[in-house]
Amino acid sequence: MVRWPPRAASGNPSAMSISEIYQLQKVSFKNIPTRNPDMKRCLDAAAAAAPHDMTVLILGENGTGKNLLAQAIHNSSPRAMGPYIALNCSAIADTLIESELFGHERGSFTSADRDRKGKFELANGGTLFLDEVGDLSPAAQAKMLRAVEYKQFERVGGEKTIKANIRIIAATNQDIFTQVETGTFRRDLFYRLKEVIIELPPLHSRKEDIPLLVEKFIEESNKKYNRTVLEISDEALEVLIKYHWPGNIRELRSVIKSAVVKEQGPALLPERIQIAGRRPPPRKAPPIFVEAEEEEDLSLAAYEKKHIGMVLGRTSGNKRKACQILKISRPTLDRKIELYGIEYPGRSSQRRRKKKPVPP
Repeated sequence: MVRWPPRAASGNPSAMSISEIYQLQKVSFKNIPTRNPDMKRCLDAAAAAAPHDMTVLILGENGTGKNLLAQAIHNSSPRAMGPYIALNCSAIADTLIESELFGHERGSFTSADRDRKGKFELANGGTLFLDEVGDLSPAAQAKMLRAVEYKQFERVGGEKTIKANIRIIAATNQDIFTQVETGTFRRDLFYRLKEVIIELPPLHSRKEDIPLLVEKFIEESNKKYNRTVLEISDEALEVLIKYHWPGNIRELRSVIKSAVVKEQGPALLPERIQIAGRRPPPRKAPPIFVEAEEEEDLSLAAYEKKHIGMVLGRTSGNKRKACQILKISRPTLDRKIELYGIEYPGRSSQRRRKKKPVPP
Protein backbone atom coordinates (compact mmCIF):
# COMPACT_ATOMS: atom_id res chain seq x y z
CA MET A 1 0.00 0.00 0.00
CA VAL A 2 1.01 3.61 -0.59
CA ARG A 3 -0.31 5.47 2.43
CA TRP A 4 -0.07 8.92 3.97
CA PRO A 5 -2.09 11.02 6.44
CA PRO A 6 -4.65 13.38 4.88
CA ARG A 7 -3.89 17.06 5.28
CA ALA A 8 -6.40 19.75 6.04
CA ALA A 9 -7.27 21.97 3.10
CA SER A 10 -6.75 25.69 3.33
CA GLY A 11 -9.20 28.20 1.92
CA ASN A 12 -11.90 26.85 -0.35
CA PRO A 13 -10.44 23.65 -1.89
CA SER A 14 -13.40 23.01 -4.17
CA ALA A 15 -12.75 26.30 -5.96
CA MET A 16 -9.00 25.76 -6.40
CA SER A 17 -7.43 24.51 -9.61
CA ILE A 18 -4.30 22.37 -9.63
CA SER A 19 -2.27 25.36 -10.93
CA GLU A 20 -3.58 27.49 -8.06
CA ILE A 21 -2.52 24.82 -5.59
CA TYR A 22 0.96 24.85 -7.16
CA GLN A 23 1.12 28.64 -6.83
CA LEU A 24 0.17 28.45 -3.16
CA GLN A 25 2.79 25.74 -2.61
CA LYS A 26 5.46 27.84 -4.39
CA VAL A 27 6.75 24.92 -6.42
CA SER A 28 10.39 24.11 -5.78
CA PHE A 29 12.72 21.34 -6.87
CA LYS A 30 12.15 19.60 -3.53
CA ASN A 31 8.46 18.98 -4.21
CA ILE A 32 9.00 17.51 -7.67
CA PRO A 33 9.18 13.85 -6.58
CA THR A 34 11.51 11.45 -8.37
CA ARG A 35 13.68 8.39 -7.89
CA ASN A 36 14.69 8.28 -11.56
CA PRO A 37 18.38 9.04 -12.29
CA ASP A 38 17.63 10.90 -15.54
CA MET A 39 15.00 13.07 -13.85
CA LYS A 40 17.37 13.76 -10.97
CA ARG A 41 19.97 15.00 -13.46
CA CYS A 42 17.34 17.31 -15.00
CA LEU A 43 16.49 18.76 -11.59
CA ASP A 44 20.18 19.22 -10.75
CA ALA A 45 20.75 21.08 -14.04
CA ALA A 46 17.70 23.28 -13.46
CA ALA A 47 18.76 24.04 -9.89
CA ALA A 48 22.25 25.00 -11.10
CA ALA A 49 20.81 27.37 -13.73
CA ALA A 50 18.12 28.90 -11.51
CA PRO A 51 20.24 31.58 -9.72
CA HIS A 52 21.63 32.92 -13.01
CA ASP A 53 19.78 35.04 -15.58
CA MET A 54 20.25 32.54 -18.38
CA THR A 55 17.64 31.50 -20.94
CA VAL A 56 16.55 27.90 -20.41
CA LEU A 57 15.07 25.65 -23.10
CA ILE A 58 13.07 22.72 -21.72
CA LEU A 59 12.41 19.82 -24.07
CA GLY A 60 10.04 16.90 -23.59
CA GLU A 61 6.79 15.28 -24.61
CA ASN A 62 3.44 16.82 -23.76
CA GLY A 63 2.56 16.29 -20.13
CA THR A 64 6.08 15.71 -18.79
CA GLY A 65 5.98 18.74 -16.49
CA LYS A 66 7.81 21.44 -18.46
CA ASN A 67 5.65 24.25 -17.01
CA LEU A 68 6.15 22.89 -13.50
CA LEU A 69 9.92 22.83 -13.93
CA ALA A 70 9.87 26.39 -15.29
CA GLN A 71 7.94 27.52 -12.19
CA ALA A 72 10.49 25.80 -9.95
CA ILE A 73 13.33 27.58 -11.74
CA HIS A 74 11.55 30.93 -11.30
CA ASN A 75 10.79 30.27 -7.62
CA SER A 76 14.44 29.36 -6.96
CA SER A 77 15.82 32.43 -8.73
CA PRO A 78 16.43 36.02 -7.54
CA ARG A 79 13.27 36.89 -9.52
CA ALA A 80 11.04 34.76 -7.30
CA MET A 81 9.18 37.81 -5.92
CA GLY A 82 8.45 39.05 -9.47
CA PRO A 83 5.69 37.85 -11.79
CA TYR A 84 5.68 34.49 -13.56
CA ILE A 85 3.88 34.90 -16.89
CA ALA A 86 3.20 31.92 -19.18
CA LEU A 87 2.16 31.99 -22.83
CA ASN A 88 1.16 28.94 -24.89
CA CYS A 89 2.56 29.89 -28.29
CA SER A 90 0.66 27.14 -30.12
CA ALA A 91 -2.68 28.62 -29.05
CA ILE A 92 -2.10 32.07 -30.57
CA ALA A 93 -2.83 32.87 -34.23
CA ASP A 94 -0.12 34.59 -36.26
CA THR A 95 -2.29 37.69 -36.57
CA LEU A 96 -2.48 38.02 -32.78
CA ILE A 97 0.95 36.86 -31.66
CA GLU A 98 2.55 40.32 -31.85
CA SER A 99 -0.23 41.86 -29.76
CA GLU A 100 -0.04 39.00 -27.22
CA LEU A 101 3.71 39.34 -26.86
CA PHE A 102 4.18 43.10 -27.01
CA GLY A 103 0.73 44.62 -26.40
CA HIS A 104 -0.95 47.32 -28.48
CA GLU A 105 -1.93 50.99 -28.39
CA ARG A 106 -5.50 52.18 -28.45
CA GLY A 107 -6.76 52.56 -32.01
CA SER A 108 -3.97 50.46 -33.55
CA PHE A 109 -6.62 48.17 -35.07
CA THR A 110 -10.41 47.95 -35.15
CA SER A 111 -11.04 46.26 -31.81
CA ALA A 112 -8.22 48.03 -29.93
CA ASP A 113 -10.39 50.26 -27.73
CA ARG A 114 -7.71 50.67 -25.04
CA ASP A 115 -4.00 50.31 -24.41
CA ARG A 116 -3.02 46.75 -23.58
CA LYS A 117 0.20 45.37 -22.15
CA GLY A 118 1.69 42.25 -23.73
CA LYS A 119 3.32 39.30 -22.00
CA PHE A 120 6.81 40.79 -22.24
CA GLU A 121 5.68 43.90 -20.40
CA LEU A 122 3.59 42.01 -17.84
CA ALA A 123 6.60 39.83 -16.96
CA ASN A 124 8.81 42.84 -16.18
CA GLY A 125 10.93 42.03 -13.12
CA GLY A 126 10.10 38.33 -13.35
CA THR A 127 10.04 35.38 -15.73
CA LEU A 128 8.32 34.89 -19.10
CA PHE A 129 7.61 31.23 -19.93
CA LEU A 130 7.11 30.63 -23.66
CA ASP A 131 5.49 27.21 -23.89
CA GLU A 132 5.41 25.26 -27.18
CA VAL A 133 7.79 27.73 -28.77
CA GLY A 134 8.51 25.19 -31.50
CA ASP A 135 5.01 25.75 -32.88
CA LEU A 136 5.70 29.42 -33.75
CA SER A 137 5.51 30.27 -37.43
CA PRO A 138 8.62 31.72 -39.14
CA ALA A 139 6.94 35.15 -39.15
CA ALA A 140 6.26 34.98 -35.40
CA GLN A 141 9.83 33.81 -34.76
CA ALA A 142 11.19 36.82 -36.62
CA LYS A 143 9.08 39.18 -34.48
CA MET A 144 10.26 37.51 -31.30
CA LEU A 145 13.98 37.46 -32.12
CA ARG A 146 14.84 41.07 -31.23
CA ALA A 147 12.76 41.04 -28.06
CA VAL A 148 14.43 37.82 -26.83
CA GLU A 149 17.93 39.12 -27.52
CA TYR A 150 17.65 42.75 -26.42
CA LYS A 151 14.58 42.58 -24.10
CA GLN A 152 13.07 45.58 -25.85
CA PHE A 153 10.10 46.05 -28.18
CA GLU A 154 7.34 48.42 -29.31
CA ARG A 155 3.65 47.87 -28.80
CA VAL A 156 1.55 47.34 -31.91
CA GLY A 157 0.65 50.82 -33.17
CA GLY A 158 3.16 52.46 -30.82
CA GLU A 159 6.46 54.21 -31.42
CA LYS A 160 7.98 54.14 -27.96
CA THR A 161 10.61 51.44 -27.34
CA ILE A 162 9.86 49.60 -24.10
CA LYS A 163 12.53 47.74 -22.18
CA ALA A 164 11.58 44.67 -20.17
CA ASN A 165 13.74 43.32 -17.36
CA ILE A 166 12.77 39.67 -17.80
CA ARG A 167 14.18 36.18 -17.82
CA ILE A 168 12.97 33.88 -20.61
CA ILE A 169 12.32 30.17 -20.19
CA ALA A 170 11.06 28.36 -23.30
CA ALA A 171 9.74 24.85 -23.85
CA THR A 172 8.69 22.64 -26.74
CA ASN A 173 7.56 19.10 -27.42
CA GLN A 174 8.90 19.30 -30.96
CA ASP A 175 12.22 17.88 -32.17
CA ILE A 176 13.69 21.36 -32.31
CA PHE A 177 17.12 20.15 -33.47
CA THR A 178 15.53 18.73 -36.62
CA GLN A 179 13.49 21.91 -37.00
CA VAL A 180 16.68 23.97 -36.96
CA GLU A 181 18.36 21.69 -39.50
CA THR A 182 15.37 21.81 -41.86
CA GLY A 183 14.96 25.57 -41.46
CA THR A 184 11.49 25.49 -39.88
CA PHE A 185 12.89 27.05 -36.70
CA ARG A 186 15.26 30.00 -36.90
CA ARG A 187 18.81 29.05 -35.98
CA ASP A 188 19.54 32.49 -34.51
CA LEU A 189 16.47 32.34 -32.24
CA PHE A 190 17.38 28.78 -31.19
CA TYR A 191 20.87 29.92 -30.16
CA ARG A 192 19.37 32.69 -28.02
CA LEU A 193 17.00 30.28 -26.26
CA LYS A 194 19.38 27.38 -25.62
CA GLU A 195 21.88 28.76 -23.13
CA VAL A 196 20.77 25.86 -20.93
CA ILE A 197 18.95 22.85 -22.41
CA ILE A 198 17.05 20.39 -20.20
CA GLU A 199 15.27 17.38 -21.70
CA LEU A 200 12.63 15.78 -19.45
CA PRO A 201 12.16 11.98 -19.72
CA PRO A 202 8.68 10.60 -20.51
CA LEU A 203 6.75 8.87 -17.73
CA HIS A 204 7.06 5.40 -19.30
CA SER A 205 10.83 5.59 -18.78
CA ARG A 206 10.56 6.65 -15.11
CA LYS A 207 7.92 4.27 -13.77
CA GLU A 208 9.65 4.09 -10.40
CA ASP A 209 8.23 7.59 -9.86
CA ILE A 210 4.59 6.53 -10.31
CA PRO A 211 3.97 5.70 -6.59
CA LEU A 212 5.42 9.09 -5.60
CA LEU A 213 3.33 10.95 -8.17
CA VAL A 214 0.17 9.05 -7.22
CA GLU A 215 0.66 10.06 -3.59
CA LYS A 216 1.07 13.70 -4.62
CA PHE A 217 -1.98 13.70 -6.90
CA ILE A 218 -4.23 11.99 -4.34
CA GLU A 219 -3.28 14.63 -1.79
CA GLU A 220 -4.01 17.40 -4.30
CA SER A 221 -7.36 15.87 -5.23
CA ASN A 222 -8.32 15.40 -1.59
CA LYS A 223 -7.81 19.12 -1.06
CA LYS A 224 -9.59 20.19 -4.21
CA TYR A 225 -12.63 17.91 -3.87
CA ASN A 226 -12.77 17.58 -0.08
CA ARG A 227 -12.15 13.82 -0.18
CA THR A 228 -10.42 11.58 2.37
CA VAL A 229 -8.75 8.88 0.30
CA LEU A 230 -5.82 7.53 2.31
CA GLU A 231 -4.15 4.93 0.14
CA ILE A 232 -4.00 3.09 -3.17
CA SER A 233 -4.28 -0.68 -3.29
CA ASP A 234 -1.39 -2.74 -4.59
CA GLU A 235 -3.62 -4.06 -7.38
CA ALA A 236 -4.55 -0.53 -8.53
CA LEU A 237 -0.92 0.57 -8.37
CA GLU A 238 0.08 -2.43 -10.50
CA VAL A 239 -2.44 -1.33 -13.16
CA LEU A 240 -0.86 2.13 -13.25
CA ILE A 241 2.69 0.80 -13.48
CA LYS A 242 1.86 -1.58 -16.36
CA TYR A 243 0.27 1.18 -18.48
CA HIS A 244 2.49 2.97 -21.05
CA TRP A 245 1.21 6.56 -20.33
CA PRO A 246 1.28 8.31 -23.73
CA GLY A 247 -0.12 11.42 -22.01
CA ASN A 248 2.64 11.29 -19.38
CA ILE A 249 2.21 12.95 -15.97
CA ARG A 250 -0.77 15.03 -17.11
CA GLU A 251 -2.65 11.85 -18.00
CA LEU A 252 -1.73 10.19 -14.69
CA ARG A 253 -2.97 13.22 -12.75
CA SER A 254 -6.28 13.14 -14.64
CA VAL A 255 -6.75 9.41 -13.94
CA ILE A 256 -6.03 9.81 -10.22
CA LYS A 257 -8.27 12.87 -9.92
CA SER A 258 -11.17 10.94 -11.48
CA ALA A 259 -10.52 7.92 -9.28
CA VAL A 260 -10.43 9.98 -6.06
CA VAL A 261 -13.75 11.64 -6.89
CA LYS A 262 -15.43 8.25 -7.47
CA GLU A 263 -13.87 6.38 -4.56
CA GLN A 264 -16.16 6.02 -1.53
CA GLY A 265 -13.75 4.08 0.65
CA PRO A 266 -10.34 4.89 2.14
CA ALA A 267 -8.34 3.18 -0.64
CA LEU A 268 -8.31 3.48 -4.42
CA LEU A 269 -9.33 0.14 -5.95
CA PRO A 270 -8.56 -1.18 -9.47
CA GLU A 271 -12.14 -0.67 -10.66
CA ARG A 272 -11.78 3.08 -10.02
CA ILE A 273 -8.83 3.32 -12.41
CA GLN A 274 -10.23 4.30 -15.80
CA ILE A 275 -7.65 4.63 -18.56
CA ALA A 276 -8.46 5.37 -22.20
CA GLY A 277 -8.84 2.10 -24.07
CA ARG A 278 -8.95 0.04 -20.88
CA ARG A 279 -12.16 -1.05 -19.20
CA PRO A 280 -12.17 -1.39 -15.42
CA PRO A 281 -12.09 -5.02 -14.25
CA PRO A 282 -15.55 -6.33 -13.33
CA ARG A 283 -16.34 -7.06 -9.73
CA LYS A 284 -16.38 -10.77 -8.96
CA ALA A 285 -19.93 -12.01 -8.63
CA PRO A 286 -20.73 -13.98 -5.46
CA PRO A 287 -21.06 -17.76 -6.01
CA ILE A 288 -24.56 -18.93 -6.88
CA PHE A 289 -25.77 -21.97 -4.98
CA VAL A 290 -28.48 -24.00 -6.71
CA GLU A 291 -30.51 -26.36 -4.63
CA ALA A 292 -30.49 -29.81 -6.25
CA GLU A 293 -33.55 -32.00 -6.54
CA GLU A 294 -33.69 -34.85 -4.06
CA GLU A 295 -33.44 -37.63 -6.70
CA GLU A 296 -30.57 -35.98 -8.65
CA ASP A 297 -27.30 -37.94 -8.75
CA LEU A 298 -24.76 -35.63 -7.09
CA SER A 299 -21.87 -38.09 -7.11
CA LEU A 300 -18.50 -37.03 -8.50
CA ALA A 301 -18.74 -39.82 -11.09
CA ALA A 302 -22.01 -38.40 -12.43
CA TYR A 303 -20.48 -34.96 -12.88
CA GLU A 304 -17.37 -36.46 -14.51
CA LYS A 305 -19.51 -38.43 -16.98
CA LYS A 306 -21.50 -35.34 -17.88
CA HIS A 307 -18.40 -33.19 -18.31
CA ILE A 308 -16.55 -35.70 -20.51
CA GLY A 309 -19.65 -36.11 -22.67
CA MET A 310 -19.92 -32.32 -23.08
CA VAL A 311 -16.26 -32.04 -24.16
CA LEU A 312 -16.61 -34.90 -26.66
CA GLY A 313 -19.68 -33.21 -28.07
CA ARG A 314 -17.83 -29.90 -28.42
CA THR A 315 -14.97 -31.62 -30.30
CA SER A 316 -17.42 -33.58 -32.50
CA GLY A 317 -16.03 -36.84 -31.11
CA ASN A 318 -12.36 -35.95 -31.73
CA LYS A 319 -10.68 -37.78 -28.85
CA ARG A 320 -7.28 -36.12 -29.39
CA LYS A 321 -8.75 -32.64 -28.94
CA ALA A 322 -10.87 -33.85 -26.03
CA CYS A 323 -7.74 -35.16 -24.28
CA GLN A 324 -6.03 -31.78 -24.74
CA ILE A 325 -8.99 -29.96 -23.21
CA LEU A 326 -9.45 -32.44 -20.36
CA LYS A 327 -5.67 -32.72 -19.83
CA ILE A 328 -5.78 -36.50 -19.61
CA SER A 329 -4.18 -39.29 -21.65
CA ARG A 330 -5.92 -41.18 -24.45
CA PRO A 331 -6.03 -44.50 -22.51
CA THR A 332 -7.59 -42.72 -19.55
CA LEU A 333 -10.24 -41.16 -21.78
CA ASP A 334 -11.07 -44.52 -23.45
CA ARG A 335 -11.33 -46.18 -20.04
CA LYS A 336 -13.75 -43.55 -18.71
CA ILE A 337 -15.87 -43.68 -21.89
CA GLU A 338 -16.31 -47.42 -21.40
CA LEU A 339 -16.79 -47.10 -17.65
CA TYR A 340 -19.58 -44.53 -17.92
CA GLY A 341 -21.01 -45.71 -21.24
CA ILE A 342 -20.62 -42.22 -22.68
CA GLU A 343 -22.24 -41.56 -26.05
CA TYR A 344 -20.55 -39.11 -28.37
CA PRO A 345 -20.67 -38.17 -32.08
CA GLY A 346 -19.34 -40.94 -34.33
CA ARG A 347 -19.73 -43.78 -31.86
CA SER A 348 -22.32 -46.32 -32.93
CA SER A 349 -24.36 -48.27 -30.46
CA GLN A 350 -23.13 -51.55 -32.01
CA ARG A 351 -19.59 -50.79 -30.76
CA ARG A 352 -20.52 -50.37 -27.12
CA ARG A 353 -18.70 -52.62 -24.79
CA LYS A 354 -19.57 -53.87 -21.40
CA LYS A 355 -18.41 -51.75 -18.55
CA LYS A 356 -15.11 -52.87 -17.13
CA PRO A 357 -14.34 -52.36 -13.46
CA VAL A 358 -12.02 -49.50 -12.76
CA PRO A 359 -8.73 -50.81 -11.39
CA PRO A 360 -8.09 -49.49 -7.91
